[in-house]
Amino acid sequence: MNASSIYVIVSIIYGFPSVLLYIFSFFVIINFRKSFDSSFFNLYIYDGLFNLFTYFNGFIFLRLSSITCDTCFFASFFENTSGIILNFVVVMTWHMAYVQYGTTVLRYLFESVVWRQFTWVLVILIYFLPFLDTYRYFFHTAEMKYYEETEGYTPISSVPINDSFAYLIPFMIISTICSVALNITSLLFVKQVKLRKKNEVESNFLIIMSITCTAQLFGMVLSVSRVILAGTKVANTLAQILPFVSDGLTLVQPWLLVVFCHSVSLKFVLVENQIRDKMRMTLGLKMSNVQAASSQILKARSITT
Repeated sequence: MNASSIYVIVSIIYGFPSVLLYIFSFFVIINFRKSFDSSFFNLYIYDGLFNLFTYFNGFIFLRLSSITCDTCFFASFFENTSGIILNFVVVMTWHMAYVQYGTTVLRYLFESVVWRQFTWVLVILIYFLPFLDTYRYFFHTAEMKYYEETEGYTPISSVPINDSFAYLIPFMIISTICSVALNITSLLFVKQVKLRKKNEVESNFLIIMSITCTAQLFGMVLSVSRVILAGTKVANTLAQILPFVSDGLTLVQPWLLVVFCHSVSLKFVLVENQIRDKMRMTLGLKMSNVQAASSQILKARSITT
């Protein structure tokens, strides 16, 4: 088993449970929208949908393609993925990095009543503004190139790697600095508030944001290091690590929500119990129908005999 196969298996092990938890959390928040009617949960759903898209985009076109040989089942799919579709895949690979880092900053702003009223305006802007940079990928050639030595496909763009990071790296640095500064400011504020009264909600929110901010900072440092060390073995190693860091920033949200947001975890338990009760009721009805049918058969046999 080669390294690419191990990467795919690891990605599935942590990725698919996270996807299921994301979907379940969407169901709980929407089902109990009156309890979770706030900008934080609205942003969580918006961010979660794009995070799921980012994960599957990377999983299919970066990981699954890397272990697909030229005679494998998905070979024809990757060979026929070209033109505007492949350009879109490449665009989204870089575009969603802007969205991820920008959304992290937005979470802090939405804690302010002043910014909260502009929630959807800022959400739309944070998604569409990166096209000022990423649109150029539509005008470059892209192909799914097959490598004999690795026996897998890799999406290749004619845009040089340094040009790809030309605007993204400064944005990542600035957004990370803003996130760290806002996180420290919020921590100091909550610490002062807790001296007067216990405020568990704000504390848990900051724990979530601190962990997210740490993942963002780690991803930024690795990305900058990859550009500085381009062409070296270290850069190749960093290129293999970065997708996992991106997945961490992408998939960690539902786990943090369940662990640190007690109102959500309680609803999770409530919904889970409701589902179990319905399953038991359904299975009970089926069992009773089976028993009734069996008894009818036995009666029929007893009469005939």
